[in-house]
Amino acid sequence: MDVKNIQTFICVAELGSITKAADHLGYVQSAVTMQIQQLERELGYPLFDRIGKRIYLTQLGNEFLGYAYNIIHSIQEASNLDKNTYETNGILRVGVLESLLFSKMMSLLPEFKSLYKNVEVKLKMGQTAELIQLLKENQLDMIYISSGLNTDPDLSCYYKRKEELIFICSPTHEISKFKKISASQLFDNDFIVTEHTGVCYGKLRELAEKNNSKLRTSIEVDSTIAIKNLLHTNMSLAFLPEYSAKEELTNGTLSKLDVNIEPQIYYSQIIVHKSRWLSPFMKGLIEIVKREEA
Repeated sequence: MDVKNIQTFICVAELGSITKAADHLGYVQSAVTMQIQQLERELGYPLFDRIGKRIYLTQLGNEFLGYAYNIIHSIQEASNLDKNTYETNGILRVGVLESLLFSKMMSLLPEFKSLYKNVEVKLKMGQTAELIQLLKENQLDMIYISSGLNTDPDLSCYYKRKEELIFICSPTHEISKFKKISASQLFDNDFIVTEHTGVCYGKLRELAEKNNSKLRTSIEVDSTIAIKNLLHTNMSLAFLPEYSAKEELTNGTLSKLDVNIEPQIYYSQIIVHKSRWLSPFMKGLIEIVKREEA
């Protein structure tokens, strides 16, 4: 089985197009098609369904994709046996929440790249459920998310940190002047909320229902950065991870509310599929995160 054919298959699967894969690899389209057909003959089953001008992974093709990644990763590790971290090469595909990317991971990437200069990092921002699904489909090597503790038997957690969700607003908001704000006072205000499928919104709605209140939403936006900016110009409240607003809370551009509600805890976690080979640079990134967050 030709390694180049496997690499071409991965590229076609990731890009969803033979034309795009050919452009990316610097091949003519007929060469890419020939490599895929040769691989299919060797395996004895089709890797793609061809419908019109579009192609889709077959069920067996999707299953083989996981093996293909492991084959390429194993070859990379073998070729890196006599190299130090600076010479190690490969590709690391990381799924990450926007809040964790900008509040934590961005500051760690320069150190990682200084150690693994030849490793290409591909970042995919998304919501927790979406990133978990992509991880299970072998489209990501690891994910850095915030949620309840992982209980999925197909996934392994290599790092976790306890986090707290807090209520925040503009320091000019009237409610920021009060101490021990009651649930009724809190939910008598409008909220700028994250997407309804996210952890923050789910916990916020649960709190409202638990306290016999109705959640009033003024704006829904799929970005913690946008929410923080909107708080400056909108007389609403927000419910976000404390780490995501650390800078604004420190410089006083946002205020943390003193609410009479039990702490809302969840966890930042680095998760890898249990069948995924943990490459040296994956281990390296996990260790950097652990050290910086210790």
